[in-house]
Amino acid sequence: MKKERIYLIDFDGTITKEDTLTEIALSFYPKEAEIWWKKLQTGEYSIKNWLDSFKERFDIPEIKYKEFLRSLNIDETFQEFINSRDVRVVSGGFDYNIEKIFEKNGIEEIKIYANDFKFISEDKIEIEMNYFNEKCGKCGVCKKNILEKYRKEYNEIVFIGDGITDICAARFSDKIYAKKDSWLEKKLAEEGIEYTAFKSFSEVD
Repeated sequence: MKKERIYLIDFDGTITKEDTLTEIALSFYPKEAEIWWKKLQTGEYSIKNWLDSFKERFDIPEIKYKEFLRSLNIDETFQEFINSRDVRVVSGGFDYNIEKIFEKNGIEEIKIYANDFKFISEDKIEIEMNYFNEKCGKCGVCKKNILEKYRKEYNEIVFIGDGITDICAARFSDKIYAKKDSWLEKKLAEEGIEYTAFKSFSEVD
């Protein structure tokens, strides 16, 4: 027998007030960040290309990286939101980032789907894309594939997001919440897909 409802929630810019990867790029690699963003906007870069480029450029000491993550904030209403709901985090970012920010906020036991990120030396990293879709090749994490997995278990899938990596999964969700004024909201409006705009999780049913 299927369960009633599950919430698949993006992390960067959706749970967090800032997009974690964007803030890291702007703070540590401002020149590269501008180039990365332009290439993403024009389609020259996929999200996977961006992640590969980020890994090659990475030289931030782990201690400094952790400190920066702890300076980032989440939506204050998120903790109350998850108390009574079946939630999974689906992120095109890094599990390391999510885990450290969740630890800061005392959030535990949420299943996370994200790119595997680990330090292999003081300032060098390895990224493994365990949820990469070879047939598409655009994102490190294929959120649509994850959604289809849960389709077998739940009657209703609610997707909550804001960005480029969210559009494919959003199209196949039963209900969509898009962060107000986000890329996702604009894209859904362009495609004529029904959604609800929100500013905080206190507005999500």
